[in-house]
Amino acid sequence: MHTNGGTHHLREYEAVRMQIALAGIDTEREPTPQYRVFYRINILNHRQRSVRLLGRKWVLTDTTGDTRIIEAARLFNEEPVLAPGEVFSWSGSQVFRRYPVRMELRLFGTDHAGHAFITPALNVPL
Repeated sequence: MHTNGGTHHLREYEAVRMQIALAGIDTEREPTPQYRVFYRINILNHRQRSVRLLGRKWVLTDTTGDTRIIEAARLFNEEPVLAPGEVFSWSGSQVFRRYPVRMELRLFGTDHAGHAFITPALNVPL
């Protein structure tokens, strides 16, 4: 489910609630400087019907304004179906060449009727 870079043609829908716990930023100086942001995300289906999560879209920006958009199918190699009240969690990291200033996450999937959606943006506090 591609969202055409910076724009998307999917219905924006808060099908799930996302909660993020930032584990930290690790700095490496050798061989080249980089910053790795570690996180854990909890996703709760607070609706009355099941949803299937098919992928994710990150918008990552560093201190120079360099922005990367990363779209990927699956969440931690899964396409979870969340029943009402069910939680799915995953951990990961993103790497930056310069200090990160913005991390935004959207999930895309389908609702119980098969209609495609994309979630509102979740901004990771840095």
